[in-house]
Amino acid sequence: MTVLLLGDSNLARLYHGLPDLVPPAFGAPVECRAVGGAWSGSLRDQVGDRTLSDYDAIVVSIGSSDNHPAFASSPALFRENVSRELDRGGRWVAFVPPGLARTPEPFDTAEVNALIRVYAEVLAELVTARGGIALDVRAVVDRLGPAAFDADGMHLTRAAYQELVPEIAGSIQASTQ
Repeated sequence: MTVLLLGDSNLARLYHGLPDLVPPAFGAPVECRAVGGAWSGSLRDQVGDRTLSDYDAIVVSIGSSDNHPAFASSPALFRENVSRELDRGGRWVAFVPPGLARTPEPFDTAEVNALIRVYAEVLAELVTARGGIALDVRAVVDRLGPAAFDADGMHLTRAAYQELVPEIAGSIQASTQ
């Protein structure tokens, strides 16, 4: 079994920052193309010329950065970018972005989280419509409260990933059956 990780820091930080959690999370050799700050337009370069059906599962987390003014994204463009990659085939698991505990100045946390929720809903809808699984990261974050986020207010803690690892593993297992 092989797993491809695509998207943003939600998966990049797990892969690079918590390598002891990677084997139990993915249960297979992993190729990580996810990077911090990625937006939906980054997926094309991350996938490149890979044949997605060669992977047992593709785990994607994207949508936290699409709302940032630097990317000039919109829910329609997000839908187009994500759909383009999903249409290339493969078995997908969406690590649905949970939002942020707080945003850097001058942004308003509630406004940013409302936008992230829009993109997260689109991601979940697109992946499940193609037979994939959408992992509800928000439920774990809500259960852990402030302990779910690093001091920066944007990234998940080890405690959050420890809670999410069995859910990731279960989603990958379910997607391959």
